[in-house]
Amino acid sequence: MSSEMKINPFTVIILVVSVIGIILLLALPFAGFYLPGYGNRFSCFSCEYYTGADLAAQIIILILLIVQVVIVLNELLPKRFIEMDLEIIGMALASTTILFAIIGLGSFGIAHIGDEWWPGTSFYSSIIAGILNLIMFLLKFKNK
Repeated sequence: MSSEMKINPFTVIILVVSVIGIILLLALPFAGFYLPGYGNRFSCFSCEYYTGADLAAQIIILILLIVQVVIVLNELLPKRFIEMDLEIIGMALASTTILFAIIGLGSFGIAHIGDEWWPGTSFYSSIIAGILNLIMFLLKFKNK
């Protein structure tokens, strides 16, 4: 008798995408703008040119990605600490990740409407992580 646990490939993909999204969100700028006479300025966790809503959105995105990691670790560990299927909750979290990335960039754009501004790598990584995780949670739910 084999006591091997079957690992769902979608679960592993969600874990990898979420961890990469967390690393990029922590390490790279979320958005930037050009300040005449001073050059490019950025919004990130360690930057000083973030807006309140922009920073709040980045923190919420970070929390959402961490919770998605917890959900998939619950399924990858031999002994589950949450005894229910969490695919629908994962889909909601991934959708909320996309929503807060858009809200964060929108608030940054509104604050710097008179400047030349652009989305940064963390914004794109948040959107991509949200979309990929949403697709993977949906495929995981459909293939039960």
